[in-house]
Amino acid sequence: MSEKMQTEIDRAVNKFTPPMEVGGGFMLRDEYAKLARMAVTEGTLIGWSHAENMTRERLEKKISTLEHEVSILRERVKEVELELMAAQK
Repeated sequence: MSEKMQTEIDRAVNKFTPPMEVGGGFMLRDEYAKLARMAVTEGTLIGWSHAENMTRERLEKKISTLEHEVSILRERVKEVELELMAAQK
């Protein structure tokens, strides 16, 4: 897990944690369920966001590599064409 993702998770945890002045309290079952639902949803969104970014970066690198290979192949085709024209004369 990246530091950035961990930082976002820590922020989400702090958002759902009561302030320091509140020492403790009682929560109803529905309140626990609501809190858990919000926390899981927040965590899922953080994970999805980071997965999307990592996928985009990986695909950008792959596209860049393929574009480089295509440019090398174009140069090679030009060289072969010149060699072919020179051989025909």
